[in-house]
Amino acid sequence: MVKAVVGGEVSHADGIFFNRPGVAIVKWDATCHAAHIEWQGWADPAEFAAANDALILALRRHGGSSALGDCREMKVIKQSDQEWVHQDWFPRILAAGLRRMALVIPKSGLALMNVQEIMSRIPGTKLDVAYFGTIEEARNWLSRPLTIPPAGLPTIG
Repeated sequence: MVKAVVGGEVSHADGIFFNRPGVAIVKWDATCHAAHIEWQGWADPAEFAAANDALILALRRHGGSSALGDCREMKVIKQSDQEWVHQDWFPRILAAGLRRMALVIPKSGLALMNVQEIMSRIPGTKLDVAYFGTIEEARNWLSRPLTIPPAGLPTIG
């Protein structure tokens, strides 16, 4: 049984590692063998950290190396949270085994710019990243062999 973080408290829901309605849910996606975060809105710094840390827990619990980020409903990411991702979280999730990340593009242009800024700071030799318009496309890419080259950053039009 997997202990899950639900609204900041520990519960025993199988497969759910974080669940704060209106913020995010983190679960294991058995379809593509990936830690899956679905952003549902804006997150304060504590929620942002807890949701992202739940991805690390999901990877470790399942021995995974892939993550799927559904960023369609993501809102702007505070500059301090962006710095935390770069300085603290990325080194820890890479150490936990993350090698591939599929991101579903945010509807918000500002959130997309935030995501692009964060991802541009990670050397391509450390992480294969691809951007998609749908969850299905992201899952399909994650299900392919690692030798498939990742897609480049989307352009902001």
